[in-house]
Amino acid sequence: MKKLLFFLLLLLSGFLSAQTSRPLYQPREIQTALQSGTRSTDGRPGPDYFQNRAEYVIKAEFDPGSKMLSGTETITYENNSRDSLGQLYFNLYQNLYKKGTAKDSDIEAANLHDGVEILSVKAGGITVSPERFRSFSTIFGFPLPTKMAPDSKISIEIQWKQKMPETIAKRQGTYQKTNFFIAYWYPKLCVYDDIEGWNTAGHTGQAEFYSDYSDYQVEIIVPASFTVWSSGSLMNGDEIYQDKFLKRIEAASKSDSVIRVITGADRAEGKITRPAKKHTWKYQLINQMDFAFGLSNTYLWDATSTLAGNKRVSIHSVYSPAAVNCNKIPDITRKAIRYYSLQIPALAYPEENITLFEGGPGGMEFPGMINQQDYKEAMETMMVTVHELGHAYLPFYAGINEQKYGWIDEGIFTLIGFLAFCDQAGDKDLNFFQMLTSKYSEDAGYQAVDIPIMDMSYKLGDFTYGFVTYLKPTAAFFVLHDYLGADKFTRGISEFLTRWKGLHPTPYDLFNTFNTIAGEDLAWFWKPWFFEFGYADLAIGKVGKSGAGHTVEILNKGGYPLPVNLTIKYSDGTEKIFTERMNCWKSGISSLTINVPSGEIREILLNPRLVPEAEYDGNRWKQ
Repeated sequence: MKKLLFFLLLLLSGFLSAQTSRPLYQPREIQTALQSGTRSTDGRPGPDYFQNRAEYVIKAEFDPGSKMLSGTETITYENNSRDSLGQLYFNLYQNLYKKGTAKDSDIEAANLHDGVEILSVKAGGITVSPERFRSFSTIFGFPLPTKMAPDSKISIEIQWKQKMPETIAKRQGTYQKTNFFIAYWYPKLCVYDDIEGWNTAGHTGQAEFYSDYSDYQVEIIVPASFTVWSSGSLMNGDEIYQDKFLKRIEAASKSDSVIRVITGADRAEGKITRPAKKHTWKYQLINQMDFAFGLSNTYLWDATSTLAGNKRVSIHSVYSPAAVNCNKIPDITRKAIRYYSLQIPALAYPEENITLFEGGPGGMEFPGMINQQDYKEAMETMMVTVHELGHAYLPFYAGINEQKYGWIDEGIFTLIGFLAFCDQAGDKDLNFFQMLTSKYSEDAGYQAVDIPIMDMSYKLGDFTYGFVTYLKPTAAFFVLHDYLGADKFTRGISEFLTRWKGLHPTPYDLFNTFNTIAGEDLAWFWKPWFFEFGYADLAIGKVGKSGAGHTVEILNKGGYPLPVNLTIKYSDGTEKIFTERMNCWKSGISSLTINVPSGEIREILLNPRLVPEAEYDGNRWKQ
């Protein structure tokens, strides 16, 4: 009987070991990518990785009075895949505001319209009949006259017009009637990748975006009384600005001091641009994922610059005269860029020019641009600004699919952004981070919001999206940062970004890169935190005597691995601290016992509130 029992225990032990060492779940498309050589199991691009790209030549005109934007674009599209493409698909993001389009939330009636009007399309020089147009959600497509072979190019010409939002809208809009942030404004090719082929999920408002790297030559026509700020580099500033403003812009690009480029007095005088009825602003943007612009005839403009690695980054804050804290943004931005470049991810800041445009609601990143509301609290301004600046690395330096995996950039740069924020605020103990752990505690473990992180972002509802995209992955990366240590965690982020610069990584590429840097398979961490239902929650269980000392039981109530930080307070005023790294839960155990020295215990404390947990009520034992 004893031999049988011993044998069964061995079998059970082997079964549990096999359970905890199982590889991560991989959907079939990821398995196919690994088998076909476009991805590698070590987290690098595979030998047969491919990526399509485009060159956009866009000429557009915006009428501030009617809010109508019309344009023509010529796209040179490269098919670098192994596949022949019989049709092309485009994002028409402004169709989110089309009447009848599915939306994640209500849209103000003033912003609803009849959709983007496609006036004409040519593909390879051949006119595509409107009868062949296909539209669903915010996706527009048509079959090609002849299939596009691998390693070939095609020229597409599109003429279109559309109504831009009348009021403040999600991530874009009209502000104080004559100030505009123009985003998602041109027909944009969907991504064709090695994972899904054509990515045509459509945009319903909540989840963010997925774009190929492209080159842009853009001309924007607006009335001469308006100033334009944009992604990319202005190529004809000397044709537009009066000389004194050119000198101020030039001075700011070389100075650490803030230069007032456009003041209230300049606006009152009204002689900022050269005399004309309209101006054509010409921009160039190379190898980026999107193009956005803002314009105003009332906003003020502060500018400065800072060194990031071996280059100087120009910084611009554009805001209304009534703004409360936007004048603080240049200094906040300069410090954040230095932190990111030198501390974590310790890579030179990717942008050469960054403009923070007062708008909102909230904050939203674009290549070279941030659309951000004027927060009334200085600390909130700092927090949001620092966070949005981090997006230059993700999703723009490494081009993740935010439609599916918005948690990669939001989770990583909520954590890193908080580290940068605490650095600026002088918070060496990261006390501000408790704001995030408190928010995690509010919703962790509730079925309506706390679902596995690896669920598709575009399928998440409003409350679920916020928790799963921001709070939960931030908590996960925080405890991973604690486990690996700051140096190794920074190396993991830096290596991931460097490997996938200008490319399209998946979560598995992130996981595998960190496994390489850690020197171990972290499946025991990735699996529960990212793939399984559960939550972070430890508690103090039984406290008993053992020989000359005591035993303290630690219960893992939520199932996710967490570090154990135990403080024993004795009646004589002495304290003992015991710690276990979170791999103490690696084998899948639900409790562990810590032996502590003898003495009359007055109080036991488990994990400070800096460690994310669903409940802290069970973290204190008192005699």
